[in-house]
Amino acid sequence: MDDAVIKEEVNEEDFNFTFKYNEYVEVKQEQIERKPEHLLEKDIKAEPIDFSEDVKLEPEEIDSKVTKRFAEVTILKCGICQKMMPRNLLKLIISEENKTVLSEMFKIEGSLETRQSYVCVSHIQAIIGENDGKLKSASTPSEKLLRSFITRNKYMMKDKTSQKRYCRVCHKAKEFSEAYQISSKGTRIVLMVGCILRGTHSIDQAVSYITNTTGVTCHSHCKESIDRIFEHFGIKNIQGLSMCSTQAMDELMDIVKKIDSNFTINRFIDAFNRLSAKK
Repeated sequence: MDDAVIKEEVNEEDFNFTFKYNEYVEVKQEQIERKPEHLLEKDIKAEPIDFSEDVKLEPEEIDSKVTKRFAEVTILKCGICQKMMPRNLLKLIISEENKTVLSEMFKIEGSLETRQSYVCVSHIQAIIGENDGKLKSASTPSEKLLRSFITRNKYMMKDKTSQKRYCRVCHKAKEFSEAYQISSKGTRIVLMVGCILRGTHSIDQAVSYITNTTGVTCHSHCKESIDRIFEHFGIKNIQGLSMCSTQAMDELMDIVKKIDSNFTINRFIDAFNRLSAKK
């Protein structure tokens, strides 16, 4: 039997030694993981880079916009003249008899066919004023219906037709339908800002109007103030308010702060929307 030759396979490993404490000691090297260059480049590209310091806003972007805010108001449409009016200047018409008389007197069709309709108090006052006393001997069905209409509504309108309202802005006596009560302090402030811009009132007069318990004001002053504020902002309607410049708003708020230092820009926008709805 041939002697088998056994060869030992020797694995050679690299070792590092250092002379320490009078003997050689093996030093274990830490394995440093190296990535290929193309992977390193990929990692570098993946890192987010902040360019915020290099971004410069254009003047148009710096100029902030005023946010338009909407507020609910008690404004309803008259079924006869189709105008938007405050609720206190309208009468709710439910009975078919009243609808028939109003439709015949104002020659309207369709607008009062809904179950509940609102009409201006002034329209009812006009019918009473023109026909009261003329129908003592009503003979036709339409005349009887009209006389019944006048009788039912005359008592309700008695106080309103006889009373005069004194406007706190122009200090003139006005018919009931020509003025209305403004109870909101914010709405009064907006109205006075318009008056100051028009040159009809001073700051002291504005403060007096706002602090007065009676806020009766002509409808016409509402429109005048809104139009003047629109002119100040360089806009034509309430939708353009969001596009007005910061400078124009700051100038207007300077006036507001002289009237009430605690009145904020957001409160002004809310009140401006409410007053615009009454225009």
